[in-house]
Amino acid sequence: MTSFSWSVLRPLDMLAVRFEFFNLLLVRSGPAVPRLVREQPGEEAVIVVHFPPQHTAEAVATGADFPSMPMLGRVAGASRLAFRLRSGVDHLPFTLEALFDWTSVEPNLVPVAQQRRGTVFEGLAQAPPLRPPAATETAIELPYRLVLSPHPGGGWAHSVQPVTHEGRTELWHTRLGVVRTGPDGAVFVDEEQAGDRYVRAVLALEPLDSTNDIGTTLTAQARSEIVTLSGDFAQTKDGVAYRPDPIEIDRLMLSARGGWIRAHGDWDGPVDLRQWQHVATQGRDHYVRTVEEGLLYPFGHRAALVTISERVVERLGGQDGAPVAVLRQRKFIVVREPVKTYQGEAFPHGSHEMPFARELRIVTLSMPIGTEDVPESHGALWVMKEPPPLASSAAAGGPALFHLVGTDSAGTQSDLQAAMIFVPRSVSNPDPHDPILGQIFLRAVATAYADTPGDTPDGRRRITLNGARIAYAPPADPAQPGDTTLVTSALTFSAHLIDPAPGPQPALPFLPFLESAQVHIPAIEQLAGTTGDVKIGLAQAFLSSDLDAAANPAQLFAEVAPDTSLNLALPAERGAALARPDLTVRGLSRSLGPVAGDLGQLTLGVFDASSFFAESAKLLGAVSVGDLVAEVFSETQFPRMLSHTTPDAVVAAFDWEPKIADDTKIVPLKSRPPGISLKLHTRLERPLNGDPTRSSVSATLSNFTFSFAGVLEAHFDALSFRSENGGQPIVSADLADEGIVFDSPLEFLNIFRDFIPSDGFSDPPALAVSPSGVTVGYSLALPALPLGVFELENVRLGASLNLPFRNGLASLRFNFAERHDEFLLTVEGLGGGGYFALALGLDGIEMIEASLEFGAAVALDFGVASGSVSVMAGIYFHLETKQTECSGYLRMHGEVEVLGLVSVSLEVLMSLRYIDEAGSPHRIEGVATVVLKIDLTLFSKAVEFTVRRSFAQSAGDPSFGDVMPEADDWARYASCFA
Repeated sequence: MTSFSWSVLRPLDMLAVRFEFFNLLLVRSGPAVPRLVREQPGEEAVIVVHFPPQHTAEAVATGADFPSMPMLGRVAGASRLAFRLRSGVDHLPFTLEALFDWTSVEPNLVPVAQQRRGTVFEGLAQAPPLRPPAATETAIELPYRLVLSPHPGGGWAHSVQPVTHEGRTELWHTRLGVVRTGPDGAVFVDEEQAGDRYVRAVLALEPLDSTNDIGTTLTAQARSEIVTLSGDFAQTKDGVAYRPDPIEIDRLMLSARGGWIRAHGDWDGPVDLRQWQHVATQGRDHYVRTVEEGLLYPFGHRAALVTISERVVERLGGQDGAPVAVLRQRKFIVVREPVKTYQGEAFPHGSHEMPFARELRIVTLSMPIGTEDVPESHGALWVMKEPPPLASSAAAGGPALFHLVGTDSAGTQSDLQAAMIFVPRSVSNPDPHDPILGQIFLRAVATAYADTPGDTPDGRRRITLNGARIAYAPPADPAQPGDTTLVTSALTFSAHLIDPAPGPQPALPFLPFLESAQVHIPAIEQLAGTTGDVKIGLAQAFLSSDLDAAANPAQLFAEVAPDTSLNLALPAERGAALARPDLTVRGLSRSLGPVAGDLGQLTLGVFDASSFFAESAKLLGAVSVGDLVAEVFSETQFPRMLSHTTPDAVVAAFDWEPKIADDTKIVPLKSRPPGISLKLHTRLERPLNGDPTRSSVSATLSNFTFSFAGVLEAHFDALSFRSENGGQPIVSADLADEGIVFDSPLEFLNIFRDFIPSDGFSDPPALAVSPSGVTVGYSLALPALPLGVFELENVRLGASLNLPFRNGLASLRFNFAERHDEFLLTVEGLGGGGYFALALGLDGIEMIEASLEFGAAVALDFGVASGSVSVMAGIYFHLETKQTECSGYLRMHGEVEVLGLVSVSLEVLMSLRYIDEAGSPHRIEGVATVVLKIDLTLFSKAVEFTVRRSFAQSAGDPSFGDVMPEADDWARYASCFA
């Protein structure tokens, strides 16, 4: 097919087109007007009208940078309109009027452009191919690198001659309209009714991986998707044939100085793009808007990424620069699905892993953003903060936070601030014919999100809540939630990727789950008086079986993170005065509160008390709580620490009444009928109006006997501790009928048992409370006791019971008289006194102290001579853990006086002291003093002699070998005795 071309240039109105003719000959014969004649009859004769480039693409200014010149740009290729002569028409006048009369010819279009609105091909094999326009087919490159084509009913309106108004001539241009036939049969171009004024995008000239992109208003991806959405009849969506909807045209004009276009498209197709709006004037963009469909990772709300490029006037380099009109591009996120529920979704654990499965609502429905690409994800991006207008790029940074409201399983709503990733639809819902590729992209997104720290203050995954109360599992009583509710500082989420399967794809290709939470446990904090975040995760038993009593008898719903230590030590003033149920919290139970030990064993319904309680958990500092509590799986065996909120206060309670183990395991504790019982109950109420906290504490240990070092047994009906509102505690120890029994070697003291009151420690006269413990006691004066020929007087019986709050063992002290108030003992002419004190701990004797003094005095008078003799002796014994001391003395005094002229006196004082101190050798120290005094009438003389001696084992005494080193010396020595 031969062709020739003819250019038309008219400076007055800047008409500049080139006509190219195919299968047409120019015939000039005689005076007739030249005409175009079909060269090959029966074959198509085509006229192609070539236009200069209709669009100039410019680089857009993004972020917060000031514009700088030159701005990069790209000029589009030439455009063309193609027409063919109608069938039966073989010639055409070669005049300007005939060449511009495009209503007399038919548009020559690519196959996809010939399809009317609403066309769909159920059999994809019959769908017209999507191919580049041939040289004889219409191709309008407007905007840059995107080729458009009108449909067969489209027409073009223009003036053939120049149009002048008041001395000004219009720029020649042609406008797209719709070909109509009037009532008179005349054919015209309708420019008023826009219903059928549309085009299809038939070709994207630039491949997706092009490196020639300068950052224009439309990306190569967007141009390709516009072609797919408006012109590709071979696509499917959700398993059915896709119907491409054309691009609506408000205005489309072509000229020698560039084109005008006002177009918009709205689709629901198989690719990301949902909307496109484009406004360009004389070849330059003024306003371009694209909307891409996607999901927000990890929660899955449908959202749109809106990109707006708009021409604005700014100043070069800052406020003092010259004004320039630049294309400024901004991005927005618009939430299309504000409310998301996850019940019924294909979670691996039935949505238990999502605390807000009931509802998660996004309040931030739209916001301007910056972006940060997720590597190797095919278009996914972090939603970042938008930089301030025309500020330094350093002012930008950090993720943009969406405001969400989550509704937990208890119906409580919590506000969240979360950073998210926008995942394009093509990534989140890939082509079912190539699901593996989509999984690769999604895994890149999941990796980028997971690699972001979640439990650090600056981590993008960290969702700060500032004390919101969240139920992590359904409460036992929906009317009074709280047993699964924790005060939460932060949450960290991740997402499961759903493997694609044949058939319809799941609603979400990823499902969020709670990875960890930073929480405060109100029951522990109020009861133990501690503060601080605790890192937890959802318990595997809860995820696998919910809170089913058979599969999860311990009702576990959360686990303390392995890298987190949560040691619980209840203060004495809040219940741990008698027993310290210390434990290292490993998990949280709906019915039991904080639990310890092996969570796997608890899940199986096995209670191992020895591993549940910490080594420091003691009863009265002596009996291991792990040995004390019977290993029976029952709610009463576990210390229950729960909290709930009333309309007036936050209430925390500690309750524990365990069954006690066989007393063979709990030496030195012994059971008395009907059996040992332990009851600990604490209740704290913190009023919401700021009033002081109200508290009540009671602890009772009943029906037991304590054996103190095999020396003494104390039989108790009950030992109790009570306190109200932090006031002075009331400690009571009720002795049983047996009371106090002394064993060998102190059996002789049992004579005093009848005088020991059974209620001596109840409402005692002596009570001392300190931060370390409480001491209760009494002192009782006894009547004179005749003991055969002895008479015991001034005896005071005293006792005190010491209960340490935190460290140390319970101890019992008895005393008969005191150092400052000794008893008196007389027998005929002899008399003396002393005292005895005994302190016993549950692990042995702590102290024994005793002192005894005795003596006699005789006076004689013979007239001529008189005199007196006195003898006194005493012994003192003191035994403590690290020191033993024993001492005694003997004092003799005598004097005689003759006729008042001569007197002689003699005094002998001797003392011995045995010292046993830790870190030094045992030794005996002795001192003897003799004083002789002679008094004559005119002469007086006194002489004193003192001897001191210390006897101690020496570590340096020589051995026999050191004394006799030579064998000959020993032989010579031995021969002397032969």
